[in-house]
Amino acid sequence: MIELRQLRYFRKIATLEHFGRASTELNIVQPALTRQIKQLEDEIGVLLFERLPRGVRLTPAGKVLLDKATKLLDDVDKAVAATQNAAKGVTGALRVGFADGATYSGHMPAVIREFRKTNPDVDLELIPASSFSQGQLLADGVIDAGFAYWLPRNIASLQHRTLNIEKVVVAASESNSLSNKTSIRLAELQGVPVVWIKRSYAPMFYDMVLAECSKAGVTLNVVQEVFTESAILSLVAADIGLTFITEAARGRKPENVKLLSIDDFQPALKLETMWLKDNSNPCLQSFIDVVNQSISDGKKKRK
Repeated sequence: MIELRQLRYFRKIATLEHFGRASTELNIVQPALTRQIKQLEDEIGVLLFERLPRGVRLTPAGKVLLDKATKLLDDVDKAVAATQNAAKGVTGALRVGFADGATYSGHMPAVIREFRKTNPDVDLELIPASSFSQGQLLADGVIDAGFAYWLPRNIASLQHRTLNIEKVVVAASESNSLSNKTSIRLAELQGVPVVWIKRSYAPMFYDMVLAECSKAGVTLNVVQEVFTESAILSLVAADIGLTFITEAARGRKPENVKLLSIDDFQPALKLETMWLKDNSNPCLQSFIDVVNQSISDGKKKRK
């Protein structure tokens, strides 16, 4: 059976046209090198070299083998390099889920840009999904990591890092009577038309807002419910009603929509990056490294 090392020895001798110089570069004694080539010739059944007074030269059959062996060895080297890169997370694939609002805070796009820059050969797939659904997607192996505002509570191996903390604000059209203010109290929303997100899309956010309103003695007058934040902002822009949203909306709101701070609304939303500790995808660690560096850079800027 032909061995790869025999082909490498053969290629070196063919390049140098000398057994002695080849043995020196290959760091193998010449008798052992000669024996390997003799075994290769016996296996193939042809002579590969013509022995000359000073060195050797390829036979016609040897020239054919050199061409084929060079291509084969190059392919083997590429395969080994690709395998090593995959193990290091330099190549491969990574699937990342993201909530609708995460793209507008600036933190998620920064992580994605840096990851693409430092890992150009990784096939990165971004999968839109609600914060609520990403926990199941992680558990099912559909995504390797996620950008979400709520962490699943029933996954023991969950790991996470906080990218940003966002206050909850009210979004209002400039034509709305409340838009002349910079801040409001929840009591001012009593009876005011509100467009709101369906609970099935963001149950934790939905319940948090309603709980704060209940503490303030406010019952929301919901006139329409939709599934996405972009749809809500469109309705707000048309002055169908007000809505609750995170302050990251400054990066995506229509021009005629104002954001009003809420003086008596205490909870805030955390934009989290999450993954499973037992995920063995090598690309995931490269991604986590970028996330950690982004958080570290953010802390330095705030100092």
